[in-house]
Amino acid sequence: MVRSAVLVCCLLVNLTACATVGADTSFEEALHAARNNDWETLSRTQARLGDDHPLSAYLDFHRLRAALPELNPTRIEQYQQQYPDSPLPNDIRGLALVAYARAGRWDAARTLYDTPPRAVELRCYALRAELGDHRGRVLEQTRELWLSGFSRPSSCDPLFDAAQEAGVIGQDEIWQRMQLAFDERGDGLMRYLRKMLHGPNEMAGDWLIRLYQDPKQLRQLPGALSDAQRQVLLSAALRRLAYKDTVAAKEIYRQESRALGLTDANLRQRAATRIAWYSTIRGIEENQDWLDQWLAENDNQTLLDQRARRAVIEQDWSHLPEWIARLSQENQADSRWLYWLGRAEQESGDANQAKLHWQQAARQRNFYGFLAADRIGQPYHFGEESAAAVSTDINPPALARITLLREAGEPGLAWKEWNWLIAHSSEPARRQLAQKALKQGWYDLTVQASIQAQTWNVLQWRFPPAHQALFADAGRRYDLDPWLAMAVARRESAFYPHARSPVGALGLMQLMPATARKVARDQGQSAPGTEQLLQPATNIDMGSHYLEELLTKFNGNRILALAAYNAGPSRVGRWLADDPDEAVPVDVWIEAIPFHETRDYVQAVLTYRVLFIGLHDAKQRSAQLLLPRELKTPYSMAMIDDGTELGAR
Repeated sequence: MVRSAVLVCCLLVNLTACATVGADTSFEEALHAARNNDWETLSRTQARLGDDHPLSAYLDFHRLRAALPELNPTRIEQYQQQYPDSPLPNDIRGLALVAYARAGRWDAARTLYDTPPRAVELRCYALRAELGDHRGRVLEQTRELWLSGFSRPSSCDPLFDAAQEAGVIGQDEIWQRMQLAFDERGDGLMRYLRKMLHGPNEMAGDWLIRLYQDPKQLRQLPGALSDAQRQVLLSAALRRLAYKDTVAAKEIYRQESRALGLTDANLRQRAATRIAWYSTIRGIEENQDWLDQWLAENDNQTLLDQRARRAVIEQDWSHLPEWIARLSQENQADSRWLYWLGRAEQESGDANQAKLHWQQAARQRNFYGFLAADRIGQPYHFGEESAAAVSTDINPPALARITLLREAGEPGLAWKEWNWLIAHSSEPARRQLAQKALKQGWYDLTVQASIQAQTWNVLQWRFPPAHQALFADAGRRYDLDPWLAMAVARRESAFYPHARSPVGALGLMQLMPATARKVARDQGQSAPGTEQLLQPATNIDMGSHYLEELLTKFNGNRILALAAYNAGPSRVGRWLADDPDEAVPVDVWIEAIPFHETRDYVQAVLTYRVLFIGLHDAKQRSAQLLLPRELKTPYSMAMIDDGTELGAR
């Protein structure tokens, strides 16, 4: 208790002037007891901590949580008043709503929210609590919740039942939702909704499911369908067919769709846009004349961007400037298209005009800006803003809690506190907090503050030297560029050690457990557990080892290795041309990466590496983006034609 009090006192006076203080094991013991409903131990340890301990809110939270659903709702309001500068009142309110609703305590549930919460499950519980007093308004909001192409949580079902009984959700709404599910590829939801249809929409529902499975059956639509149903089904079938057989979709749209009954302008536009999209991104030669004519008649900037990209992939340098010229002025001024315009001009022999556009591109701080700078031998433009003048004279109580939580081994709670603090701070305060976090060495929190404050030019906040010693050690062990590994971690997790992805990737370098097990076997070690992978030292070591393995697999080519790190080695093999005569330059290959996420990933990591080196390694800010061998090597399977097996990640 003495250590804790000293630490908190230091924090409230001057965070940076304090000496390191030992972790408060009493709080850790108390929190463990609270989570496990061990109230005797909690009372004993909480007495040692004192009522004014900065983290008392966490212990009180669990007392309230355990008292649900019998808890008097006034206690929730009192908790909010006691801890107004914390994310915890909102958390306990959500738990209370669920508990009261499941216990049928609707009067108590009604007191918790002035407006329904955003999370769908909670929103449905809150609306159910209001159903008796505000039936009309609630049922209208229920209709809005219903009209979704995705499944809804079971907490919404009583609302949907009430809305159907009241006629607010009828056959038309069920049919509309089936169409939304079709667009979201929700086969199961469509079948569920079909059981609810009756009367005139039954046949249309059956056909929507049939067309999802085999859209070419659109020619067999029965005459008994209404004109409106027929048009909806024809448009949906063509959109689905565009995905499954783009050439056939284009032919049916062009030659048969009007005769089949698709005359509604909006529905025709939806079908044509989808056909044009897949024709573009797949580079379907048979559809190109139709596509280019359609684009001439439709100013669709998304598709024009993809069409210009297709010209790059095909190295159609003579026509690329025409496609770029049709982009918006904003897009034309972006470094990406300035760079590619310069490439087209270079290929056509206009070196002076190419240099002019590359000079314009090089003023921007991104992958293509740096690539353009290398083309003309210019230093990279960082355009950073100094944070030296930003004061750190700010010490809200949340900072004390964040420090103690990090020391107590609760980085997730500290992360949540930090995000809440940043979100509820003024713009000047956010900048102060970012600088304070940097001085404290809270690099993950520094990056998060820079994102929320949108301080894009304060590069020392966006790209701090997080865990630099660990990356350097791993680099020496595996003969790996530590700045590359650091850039991977920055892209993967923004340096948050406890990051977890929806698919199960863990830690700073977002290692999949299966990948970690393989690395451990290669190292002759036992497989690490989840908690081990969340430790920076372990994660950086194993992530660096895996990155080095990929570099070895791809003969030292960082572009291929990074693409494999993101999308898996086997995909990279499929993206390389089998025939060396079809090999392409490095910039074209990167632009041609089929996955948007992977394309952005490769560009971002290489760009981040340049920024880390320029900010923290005191090297020249030029010629750091790509290695000479990466620039000169034509990209095809011949690059790795050494018997290498490209297995899945």
